[in-house]
Amino acid sequence: MDEKILKAISIAGMFHDLGKFAERAYAVEPADQDMVQQEYRYAHAHHTELALKQLFAEERLSQSYGGDRECTILNMATRHHKPRKGNIYETIIAEADRISSGHERAKGDDASAYDTHGREKKSKTPLISIMSRVCLKRYSDDPVEDWRFRIREEGCLYGTNVQEHIPPVPADEYVAEQVQADYRQHWVNFVKAIRPNQELGLDIVDHFSTLLEICRAWQWCLPASTRKEEMPDVSLFDHQKATAALAACMYFYHATTNTLSLEKVEDRRPQKYLLFCGDLSGIQNFIYQISSKGAYKTLKGRSFYIQLLADLLAREFVDIFGLTPANILYASGGKFYILLPNHENVIKTLEELTGKVNSELFSAFNGDIFVRMGHIPISGEDLTRQSGRTLYQIWDDLTRQLVYQDRQRYADLASENYDLLFGVKSGDAGTCEVCHRSVPRDTGHCVACNQMEEAGRKLANSHYILIADTDTVSGERPTFRLQLKLPNRKINRHIWFMKDLPLSVTGSRTQLWSLNDPNFHSIPRQMNSAIVNSSPYLVAATHAFADRTFDEIADLSMGVKRLGVLRMDVDNLGKIFSEGLTNYRHETEHSQRFHSLGRITTLSWQLNLFFSGLLPGIIRNDPDLAERVTVVYAGGDDLFLLGAWDALPELALTIHDRFEQFCCNNRSLSLSGGMVITGGKFPIYKSAEMAGEAEHRAKHHETRLNGHAPVRKSSFTFLDTPMHWKEFKDIVNQFNNLMSLLEDPANAPLLRRLLDIAASWQGSRERLKQSGMTMAAIEKQLEAEKWRWQMVYSLARFVERNKGIKDEIASIQQFILCKVAETDRTGITLLGLLGRWCELRLRTEKKEKKNA
Repeated sequence: MDEKILKAISIAGMFHDLGKFAERAYAVEPADQDMVQQEYRYAHAHHTELALKQLFAEERLSQSYGGDRECTILNMATRHHKPRKGNIYETIIAEADRISSGHERAKGDDASAYDTHGREKKSKTPLISIMSRVCLKRYSDDPVEDWRFRIREEGCLYGTNVQEHIPPVPADEYVAEQVQADYRQHWVNFVKAIRPNQELGLDIVDHFSTLLEICRAWQWCLPASTRKEEMPDVSLFDHQKATAALAACMYFYHATTNTLSLEKVEDRRPQKYLLFCGDLSGIQNFIYQISSKGAYKTLKGRSFYIQLLADLLAREFVDIFGLTPANILYASGGKFYILLPNHENVIKTLEELTGKVNSELFSAFNGDIFVRMGHIPISGEDLTRQSGRTLYQIWDDLTRQLVYQDRQRYADLASENYDLLFGVKSGDAGTCEVCHRSVPRDTGHCVACNQMEEAGRKLANSHYILIADTDTVSGERPTFRLQLKLPNRKINRHIWFMKDLPLSVTGSRTQLWSLNDPNFHSIPRQMNSAIVNSSPYLVAATHAFADRTFDEIADLSMGVKRLGVLRMDVDNLGKIFSEGLTNYRHETEHSQRFHSLGRITTLSWQLNLFFSGLLPGIIRNDPDLAERVTVVYAGGDDLFLLGAWDALPELALTIHDRFEQFCCNNRSLSLSGGMVITGGKFPIYKSAEMAGEAEHRAKHHETRLNGHAPVRKSSFTFLDTPMHWKEFKDIVNQFNNLMSLLEDPANAPLLRRLLDIAASWQGSRERLKQSGMTMAAIEKQLEAEKWRWQMVYSLARFVERNKGIKDEIASIQQFILCKVAETDRTGITLLGLLGRWCELRLRTEKKEKKNA
């Protein structure tokens, strides 16, 4: 196998449909139709050639590989609809494109037919959000409403304006004329990122990793297809990336099995591909299992290490086979999916690499984290819905493998390195003050915790992460190292956290990850000493909390000085990918059509975009939140926040509302969460555990909305009380109204009266429960208990003395007696929570007593 050909094929796959972008933006001139039909079959393929020549040096595009003059990036990219007779490399791109496109199209579609409505329609078609179409069975009668992603500058992905531009909008808010204008400007900005002038352009081969990220930044919001027959819900980026991954695997498979022929390439029956998953297990314990002496910087360092490790491993797992990052289907939340060639040597190397990684992780962290590995062979027929297996079923089988691996954790390590796993520790040992693992006596912190603390501290002031094979930054030691010795290769990666760009670097595999930076693409042009590939890297929080203890963060609270911990995640995630795609909202198409690689990866990426991209902006753009709340972890489908307790309840509601908007108000997609309030010296691992339990209660909370059958989830637990989000929104309004009244010292006694009413109701409820009555009978009896006349009398007496707030008191009484939002619960059931919230917010205390 020729690795240069392998990379050229991947590059050609990644750019093969670039002409679609160019023609929609009117950046290329229409060509003679007879010439197009004869040479390319479809106009967009010819436009790909014109676009590539605009962006890259022609000598690079026309450089031949493997001694074959026709084997060039330009030929492979532009002839994917009409490969020349006998040309194996052009046929590989064509077949990969057909598989990548075919798994998005309904069976029976004319896969080669192209849009007949011309450039006008193409330039007015935006990307439909997959979120508006996935559907759980219980909501199958909900009306279909397509929401559209707007075509904006790339800064919306990595800059500070994500809240304004990323979320999809209803169709009537993004009209065709605006789409057309946005396409034109989008292309101009895309060109500037790659080639701002004739002298300063990125190299299509040397800077391919950077170009891949530029394509992601500009093409994630463009539809792959604008044909009338096709739903434009898969992005141009995802389609081209899938084509690149498939083509690279196809060439690798046939080249290494000596089957590189046209007949074999076009045979979709063999399982040529390997769907691989690496999953970091034990994340929760690893991140949170630290004492109160472990300050925020240690917690953040551990959280970021998990993110960094998963991304770094994903890249190493493709790089070791000569593949590019295009083969990384998805990486977030400590998990990564990769498409690899199905070859025995590949599988053997995967097992060796995973074993070495786990050995290093065990040595560093005493078994707290572990890489689970799973892989399943798949065929072209699987990917084009011709085998009888849906891609989700394959994905689910892969998940089962990971669960089994958890039961076999360190089995290989036990057989190969018994002493490491079971060896007797030295008797002269102390305990790490942070994680409690064994360390030499009087050491204080273990090496790992020192590293995590350093990472958390540096992250607050870093703008870049430099990754290289050698020690390329003189005078500064790396923050982390990843060193693995395999039978035929040694991996030796050094990682630095940096505030400024390095003056010079050396090495051939140098990567520079630019944190939350929309201008990442300019970095390679600034580096004169080596070829450097840069990528944007979303970091949820680089916060000034890095120098604070948890006690000091608690001191930022209004009212009682306590720390708040909030956890939230997406409900029914497994069902969304299985049932949600099976019931995809479409009037005519077969359900299995939508179990596709493009939709699964697009849906995963869009969910991650909300948590790692939009969520941090909610906090960053609010001056009060930015000073008092931080993101410990956000990515994949969940989040963990901590900060001043009083800032978190309403922030949780804001996150829910923004998520609802991002998901197009689709009831099939919802969040549940839980929050706890603890002292600053309370162990953070226990706080995290309690917040997880609160979230669990929310997910099991049942709500009856508008008299319909009860539904679970879509709830929030606060002050030990799970509520549907509609209920909590009402409670937030009541809280703000009540706090406005209580700001006047003359109204302060009102809170005590409300708490007494709530206590009377709770006392009656507990007494009736002990009587053996049914819950239905108890609820009916409670309507006539003494709390009711106590409320009338107490509030009436209060109004007599405070006539100026008569209407406000009447509103409180109405809340107590009436249904909350659209649920079947009355306000009296939540009055205790409301009063307790106000009490905590109004309480003042001396600092030395706050952790008593």
